[in-house]
Amino acid sequence: MTYFLGRDVDLYITTESVTAPSGGNACSVVVDTVSGAKLLRSDSGPVSGSMIPQMAYAAAVSGAINDVTGVDLSISVSDEDVGPFLGKPQIMQKVELRKETTVTITRKKYDNFWDVIFNGPVETGSFIQGDTADATRMGARYGLQFSGVSTAKIGDGNTFMYDVDDIAGSTNCCYGYRLHMVLKAFNSAGGEETFVVKNATMTGHTVTLNADGVSEETIEFTSSIAPSPFVPTAAVGSDGWSDFSVTPITEL
Repeated sequence: MTYFLGRDVDLYITTESVTAPSGGNACSVVVDTVSGAKLLRSDSGPVSGSMIPQMAYAAAVSGAINDVTGVDLSISVSDEDVGPFLGKPQIMQKVELRKETTVTITRKKYDNFWDVIFNGPVETGSFIQGDTADATRMGARYGLQFSGVSTAKIGDGNTFMYDVDDIAGSTNCCYGYRLHMVLKAFNSAGGEETFVVKNATMTGHTVTLNADGVSEETIEFTSSIAPSPFVPTAAVGSDGWSDFSVTPITEL
């Protein structure tokens, strides 16, 4: 487990899809004050800090998570005990099942963006289930899901991750979100690193109220995909600053 101060890391979040639905550019997740979380074409998106843009090196800058005070990064695995074996009672082995990467972000709270992403509501036209009661109580925790070859929706988490592809019948997984943690350079010659957490879902959100100071919120993302440390070759916003390659289903 590693803890970073907000001044030591820059955080960005994107969807896991680069596919453009019919009728425009790739979709971003935004929060509307009336209808809640919804999808919006990236060619008419809002300002930075109030959206989760599509997975592209230039658009990702609009997904900056601002006013971060601390980031807790936990990298671990989930193991299964195997044994003891007949005749060898002292032998106990562990078999790795999956990776477990958890990112906990603490930031100053000044809007309801992450409240809606976690708790809902979701605009019925953008929700995978359509106009149902679940749209009013479920947020956009699980990222995008395509209901057709070129129709993007906000997922509900009920579909097996292996089947959440960027277009119907494709080979890439668009489940969850992608976090890009840009570590600050440790010397004048550079040397920074971008730690990439793929296919992460939002698994927790708490708010700490302070009558005499600044209210804070804590956002938790969890991923079972192996994280990807990335050495950037360009500045943030240019091609090569982070890993924007899609997750192949064969990796799951």
